[in-house]
Amino acid sequence: SNGLAPACKNGKYGYIDITGSFVIQPQFDTASVFSNGFAAVEKDGLFGVIDETGSFTVQPAYQGIQDFAACGLAVVLKDTLYGYIDSSGSLAVKIQYETADPFTEEGLALVAKDGTYGIIDTTGSYVIHKKYEYLEMFAPNGLAMAKKNGKYGFINKKNQVVIDFQFDGAFSFAPNGLAAVETDGTWGFIDTSGQIVIQPQYDLVYSFKGNRTIVKTDGLFGIIDENGNTICKPSFVYLSSFSYETDENGENGKDGTAVFRADNGKWGFLGQDGKVAIEPVYDYAGSFEDGFPALVQKDGLCGAVRRDGSLAVEMKYQNIGAFTRCQEENP
Repeated sequence: SNGLAPACKNGKYGYIDITGSFVIQPQFDTASVFSNGFAAVEKDGLFGVIDETGSFTVQPAYQGIQDFAACGLAVVLKDTLYGYIDSSGSLAVKIQYETADPFTEEGLALVAKDGTYGIIDTTGSYVIHKKYEYLEMFAPNGLAMAKKNGKYGFINKKNQVVIDFQFDGAFSFAPNGLAAVETDGTWGFIDTSGQIVIQPQYDLVYSFKGNRTIVKTDGLFGIIDENGNTICKPSFVYLSSFSYETDENGENGKDGTAVFRADNGKWGFLGQDGKVAIEPVYDYAGSFEDGFPALVQKDGLCGAVRRDGSLAVEMKYQNIGAFTRCQEENP
């Protein structure tokens, strides 16, 4: 697969392909990954937007720019407040928010104003009015985690309470229909009816990725499945969430991997069976994402490794960002 990743050489950022060759020469102070054909870059303290040829589509004028969403809008920061621009640089939603997330594929974005959270559409109109102390975007099952009067619950797209505000903490629902919740200082999981299916017993949990998740007990991380069975007892000082190869329909494959940090401080990769897939030899390792190699660092230099442990990009860069898939050109 073709893709571009930001990479640093001699203190400047450009973009490399998966062979490690620069296709956009180093010239920027910082550079983000490409999203929907565009990337935010920094030059002389201000951020603008380039396309995949390296040409500016938005001249540097902002204190920050996030990724462009599928709807064609990106979050921008100016004078401590956020708004949205299109790829030509025109202001699409007024700069007015204290926080603002990128738009989803459904054209919805989470924003905060006057200390409360709501959800807007691409015109800036509220679809969930700002009245929550905290709010997350709707999960695939149509429920959103919200906080009100100090407690967490879940609402639907009509702003109706589906699961009462009763938990001390909560994460959004994962695609498998389970959500992490906290009660009395310990974490477990509920289903979409609000029933507890994995009893609260952990100091910390991650949301499920596929049928595996990471749990923490007594300062160490391990792995459980969606039935609460222990796959790997807590024995690692750090474990990332699992990442999976995806098929043409975007479905997760069977070969999930998680990044771990060993007792000696080195980083490697675990399979979803809890066994070591790539030995811990790196000073840092990132996750496998979107079918691309994982970024790794050793002895002050960065490269990228394949799932079989072989190097896809030679260890020779000062820094590398995540690979992202290029836009398909029209015939």
